Amino acid sequence: MFRVHSTLGHMYSAAIRCFCSNYNIPIERIHLIASRADSIPPSVVPSAPRSFTTEQDPSHQSWTAVVAAETDITTATNMPATRRPVNERDPRAGPPIDSLLLRHPSKLRICVTINELLHITVIPPSESSQTRPPPSSVCGPGTIFIDYAMRYATSNQLEHDHDAAYSSRGKIHHHVVKQFLENNDYSIRTPPLSMATEMFGHHEAQGVIDECLFLGMSDYDMIATITRITAENIVRQYRRIVATYCKEGQEVDEIFICGPGARNTDIIDHLEESLPEEITTRPLDDIGIPGDAKEAVCCAQLGLEMVLKCALSEDEPLNTNNHNASGSIVRGKHWKELRDHVVCFSDGKELPAIQRIVVNRSVA
Repeated sequence: MFRVHSTLGHMYSAAIRCFCSNYNIPIERIHLIASRADSIPPSVVPSAPRSFTTEQDPSHQSWTAVVAAETDITTATNMPATRRPVNERDPRAGPPIDSLLLRHPSKLRICVTINELLHITVIPPSESSQTRPPPSSVCGPGTIFIDYAMRYATSNQLEHDHDAAYSSRGKIHHHVVKQFLENNDYSIRTPPLSMATEMFGHHEAQGVIDECLFLGMSDYDMIATITRITAENIVRQYRRIVATYCKEGQEVDEIFICGPGARNTDIIDHLEESLPEEITTRPLDDIGIPGDAKEAVCCAQLGLEMVLKCALSEDEPLNTNNHNASGSIVRGKHWKELRDHVVCFSDGKELPAIQRIVVNRSVA
């Protein structure tokens, strides 16, 4: 595992330097790297024995430490994609990133994120009397079925159908769509996020493909049918969540759609046809964030929260567990400068939880 982490660290630090070079960003201007590694569970992250430090034996380093050493930048990692809603058992947990980005004083908004899995978040107006953060739900497959079908149909040559180039050329088999959604009601199965990919994963996609092949459908028809399964599930889950969480007579003002699936025109067209006409659908680009970059913004925000917490603590170990987000921090060359800046900004006091994020994007 140490060798694997060393290799990953070299890859990531090289990618960071390449990114800075491509966009003419001096690496010296970066004070924090926040990164996620979902494929590396915390249980297998190596930790050096207490008898020595990583500086004494560089071969015993996590990939986080390798990145920090090679870039001289403070690095935070192993953060969750979203934070759990506030509850009595864990009052320190905050609202999901969608709420921080999209909350409006008077508008009721819903954010539909179509990644491999489908996430739907209700965002009530900030002026409402609702004190609890809005719910965020994993509602079944997002693009995971479509991506699997694309790999199957193209012999692994293509993985995505963002522009609906394949699905738009096929004919939807509506009986397959109806039968699948009746047999797989994702509204009554709410798995932990750690196993959601397996539950909504490739075995179910292969089952749909086998059914399509049995019916003699072409590859284009198969992908069109699977795309409609994804789109129709989004519509059903949206209606269920609105009926569950919105008060009677309360109407949704805007729906923000983001994630890789937001680029699939067949999905978007079906959503706009199925949802009430008075509801405005908007891309996340309208608030200054490219649709595929929401997780990156979330990651940066979680990394910042870790630094804010760590900078104000008395202890500064190499790896620091954070109370608000599970992860670790490895200090870089400018850690003292970053820490002093945080302490000065907060006047040495713990900052309150972040309630809103505004993304400023410079225009060339």
